[in-house]
Amino acid sequence: MNHQQQKDNSEANESITTQEAVNLLFGEGWLDEAVRIEDEANCTIGAGLDWGNALPPLPLMLNLPLFGRLSTLRVSLNREVRLIIETWDLGVGTTSATEAARRRIKERLLSPAPELLPHLEATLLQDDLYGEEFISNRKALKSLLAVLLTDADRAEIAETAANSIRTQVMSQVDFSGKLSA
Repeated sequence: MNHQQQKDNSEANESITTQEAVNLLFGEGWLDEAVRIEDEANCTIGAGLDWGNALPPLPLMLNLPLFGRLSTLRVSLNREVRLIIETWDLGVGTTSATEAARRRIKERLLSPAPELLPHLEATLLQDDLYGEEFISNRKALKSLLAVLLTDADRAEIAETAANSIRTQVMSQVDFSGKLSA
């Protein structure tokens, strides 16, 4: 191994702190850097929880504990939104409402709006939330969901549930049938 390869390997193995990774994750230019790395590697870099076709942010490639936290956060938010939706007693609309909410959560975590960044940073840096498989602090999760999901997201979730219920009713009820005596 030549001197340049050794230098490159030692730089790649240097660990960064969670705070540095969060700064990279939400800082300017991470997407360009991730694209550059993928172009150099001639592949798409990704592992673990399915994040879809989106590029994993560079800090997640550099800091596995932060990637683990973001994955734990996503799984916990998905679980929390499912528990909330189940209390609404939507019947056949529950599954479609939950799927719509999970899609929106994934999108918001992959491309957070600027006003969401401080909330995500604070949550990702809160060490006491990440000791178990799920985040058990439901208050923290509900708080984050309140800022994560927009009014348009909530309207889409409601519309999706309503469409599922409408489809079920239309396919099950035949008011035009004749009554037999």
